[in-house]
Amino acid sequence: MAIASFRAGETIAAGDAVYVGSNSLIYKASALNTTQASVGGIAIDGGSAGALIRVNADSIYSGLSGLTTNEYQYLSITTSGALVDYAGWSAELATISADGYLTNVGRATSPSTLAVEIQPPVLVVNSTSVLLLESSTGLTIDAILLEDGSTIDLETASV
Repeated sequence: MAIASFRAGETIAAGDAVYVGSNSLIYKASALNTTQASVGGIAIDGGSAGALIRVNADSIYSGLSGLTTNEYQYLSITTSGALVDYAGWSAELATISADGYLTNVGRATSPSTLAVEIQPPVLVVNSTSVLLLESSTGLTIDAILLEDGSTIDLETASV
């Protein structure tokens, strides 16, 4: 059982996924950047900024609700500190234009219990976002980047 205590850098609720900031304070985790997606654990206690909060980093956490037994829980993209199943995470990714980080926080062992087994965040490139560069003469695309990492040079491509 891995339980550690940290000072809160913001208001934290029991059950929030948290990360440790560079100032050694904990904050609600978010799947929008690699630092915030590096979950340190689940807050056991709640409190405001400056409060001492216990964090479950690798054990069974009870006190959640609505979980589906045996489903993995991931850090939410749109709600800091929240956990969602994979279908929920995918749906959230589709609503934003940025890339997201998939962080597996653990597996539900009952509708209210999570086996905390944190994995490092994995960058997921959002296929709904497209980058186009515009020049002063109009829209210009020089090359297309394919999913496998290869490119199509449009100057030499033939139809």
